[in-house]
Amino acid sequence: MTTVTLVRKLDKEVGELKSDVRELKHFLFAPRKDPEGKYKKAFIKKVRARTQAAGPFYRFSNKEEFLAHVRLQK
Repeated sequence: MTTVTLVRKLDKEVGELKSDVRELKHFLFAPRKDPEGKYKKAFIKKVRARTQAAGPFYRFSNKEEFLAHVRLQK
């Protein structure tokens, strides 16, 4: 092999390694994001107070039922 061929081969390998390292850094050091977003503090406080109360327990099959119940209990 000629020197030019070796240099091209090495450049290609270094490029692949840089790409792999970039992907690893992105995977390992990327901040975790909450897909739902942040909840209001008042909402969290209300839900926690209700879960700690000795009242009846409810089972919800979907988010609409849960929100209807929360909005009903003001």
